Amino acid sequence: MLSILLYACNSNYMQIPKDSLPEQDISAQDEISETQINIDELLVEKKIIQIVDELDLKKIAILLPMTGRYSKIGKAIFQGIELELSNKKNNIPKLTIHDTGDENINLKKVYNEMLDQNYDYIIGPLQKDLISKILKYGSESLPILTLNYLNNFKGLKQGVHQFGLLPEDESICIAEKAIIDGNNNASIFYPDNIWGKRIAGSFSLRYKELGGKIIDTSIYTKDDEQNNISIRNLLKIEDSINRKKNLENILKIKLQYKPFISNDLNMIFSVGTSKDMRVIKPQFNFNYAEDIPFYSTSHIYSGVNDKEKNQDLNNIKFCDIPWLYNSKNLKTKTILRRSSDKKDLLRFVAIGMDATKIIYNIRNLENNKKKFLLGDTGYLKLDEFNRIRRHLIIVRFKNGQARKIPF
Repeated sequence: MLSILLYACNSNYMQIPKDSLPEQDISAQDEISETQINIDELLVEKKIIQIVDELDLKKIAILLPMTGRYSKIGKAIFQGIELELSNKKNNIPKLTIHDTGDENINLKKVYNEMLDQNYDYIIGPLQKDLISKILKYGSESLPILTLNYLNNFKGLKQGVHQFGLLPEDESICIAEKAIIDGNNNASIFYPDNIWGKRIAGSFSLRYKELGGKIIDTSIYTKDDEQNNISIRNLLKIEDSINRKKNLENILKIKLQYKPFISNDLNMIFSVGTSKDMRVIKPQFNFNYAEDIPFYSTSHIYSGVNDKEKNQDLNNIKFCDIPWLYNSKNLKTKTILRRSSDKKDLLRFVAIGMDATKIIYNIRNLENNKKKFLLGDTGYLKLDEFNRIRRHLIIVRFKNGQARKIPF
């Protein structure tokens, strides 16, 4: 009798700006059942584009912020462009940089000058407001690869493509990995800002497309004590504690037990910075959820090894760019990781490298839309909106170190 009662007791994603929003139930989005995807499709080996027809580019214009607020990012991207071009043995194009960090830049004048001077391609801009402007002047005779994405999917002119570190690529990727792992009941814990809601929403959408169910959602703030309460509510710890108290009252004895987390919940998805997650993951562990699979995004890892600090991130899985984990450009990566100014910018260097690959192989991407270009930021594929989308690798923290694991 006592064993039956005990069983009853135990059954049941750069500093992110704070933009307060009313809490919304991500799990309450429309269920998707008619279009659920066979997960076997996710495990099909990717078909890689065989490079046969690279463009012959002689003059490339670079529109990047070299001064001002985004100058470190602009310089890191340009370093990546130069690094990729250094692999070319001949026919290295002439590069001209236009500083978009200059608030007085006349983009229309700059663009017309590039047209007159017969430039072959434009890489940039990075800032969304400048992308909107240059697309108004765009001409099919001078193709553009922007380094960010506009929210409007339609209306891009022929010869305009968009590329960048789109956060949705990561949330989609980790939703797929969770389903492949067999974890189809998730709770989501995300920061109380626009960015957090955006990542949580894109994860939820893809997860449910694949047949997953969102059990619950909750937001977190900078108040660690309140966050701990939110985590306990998310895990329904108090329900288990109350059941235990009721049994103690019935049996008139003290019970030794570990609060039990609902059988329905088999994964947690939480997003934030490394600083956020070094607090949040231990809080989940403290609240008896150390054995529940935990997923996040690459925002928890700068790309620099810090075994001692990252112990608190152990067992978190996330998606990331392959360049940080392979043996390519080891000398360059070591220098960047040792630089206090550049150690957080490795992914932007990789963006510059892949932007260069893309403009040389844009025809291959257009002609092989079901295949992938091997890139440093991921497997690259062109979608129906002329956006380059990234398919990423899976990484897990173990013993304080981030290591690539099989998808």
